[in-house]
Amino acid sequence: FVIHSDMPLHTSYLTNYKQQYKMGSNRNRQVARRGLGLGRSRYYNAIPTLQTVRTLSLFTAMFTLVLQFYLLFSLHHPPIDDQTNIMNMNEESATLDHEIFEPLPWSLPKPSSIRYQTSEEFMADYIALKRKHNIPLPWEQDIYKGDKVTLPRPIIGLNFPKSATLTMSEYFACGGITSTHTTTQDGRIGICMMENHLADKPPMEGCNTERTEDGVIEPVEVIFDIGLQGPPCYYASLHEGGLDNIPKHYPEGTIMLVTRNATKWFKSFTEWRWGELLEEWGQGSCAFDGSLGGEEMEYWNDLYISSESKRQYWIEFYEAHTQKIREFALKHLSLTYVEVELENDKMAEQLELYTGVKQSCVQVCHPGDDWIRKHDTTSRCHPAGEEPPEIDPD
Repeated sequence: FVIHSDMPLHTSYLTNYKQQYKMGSNRNRQVARRGLGLGRSRYYNAIPTLQTVRTLSLFTAMFTLVLQFYLLFSLHHPPIDDQTNIMNMNEESATLDHEIFEPLPWSLPKPSSIRYQTSEEFMADYIALKRKHNIPLPWEQDIYKGDKVTLPRPIIGLNFPKSATLTMSEYFACGGITSTHTTTQDGRIGICMMENHLADKPPMEGCNTERTEDGVIEPVEVIFDIGLQGPPCYYASLHEGGLDNIPKHYPEGTIMLVTRNATKWFKSFTEWRWGELLEEWGQGSCAFDGSLGGEEMEYWNDLYISSESKRQYWIEFYEAHTQKIREFALKHLSLTYVEVELENDKMAEQLELYTGVKQSCVQVCHPGDDWIRKHDTTSRCHPAGEEPPEIDPD
């Protein structure tokens, strides 16, 4: 993969990725997807297999695959100079060089009083401001009373990973509308949103439909877990311009946030895949340690360096993210904003008020195969208090 310096880095990379992907075999596509931070192919079956392979004989198919692998890896040693950036991948690691794919600029605000409000307190102030400006609340409008969900679409969830993203996706699916988590049938949501951001297109363009079991194509109305730890790394609520791209194209849509106790979030976040997310967020592909440079980054870089255990840094980071979204919601009142707190005993009740979806649709969900295996169950989601116990490994 060669990236020419006369093109924007991220745009040129994506262009070269698409071209190389079309030339490669399905196995090569999976390798490339993992290089884009898409993770294990069983989670992110982003692209369908080539139908033409089915018509080949076994010998011809194997020969073609071997030849394609040879051609792909023979391109692994082009000359390196100032005009090129090389993506190094192999069948085992399939990772993108962090030094080549430079992190996108991001921002978070310094502390203000709005950060320390509870979700209930903030929503009370937000609703009062909407009323002051005579902006109707959708859950109080007659036009939504007969709808399955009393919120304008699309509904874009801005929760961080490990903040009930799967729980919320399943909640809206239980309510009867098309909701997806992490991926659509078109691929990883984070890749789609990053491409659209860079191309100044609507955030969900190209990843906003799903085909049902009956073959009917339906619009995706709700998305959660929309980030990408990378490389490349992309989070619409963190990277510059990502949030602005939402009201630009969906001025009357809905943004949603489920907050969580930051200390509990940090514990869950660091335990996910043995700290893989934290590594990429810190000094990895995201550079959320403030090392990008510039005045706005000094505060975060100083805080990161001074935090010996880094625990306090990420707690501050999490709370600043909540503050940023709240400030954004107050400045974009044409959007509908809904925020609830995971640990609040009234969360289900509040969700039903705002969305019209019954409280019983709120379940406790655990993404990943490990939890399912450890608890000897077939479902990732269960009603609160009815989660199966962990089985004895012996």
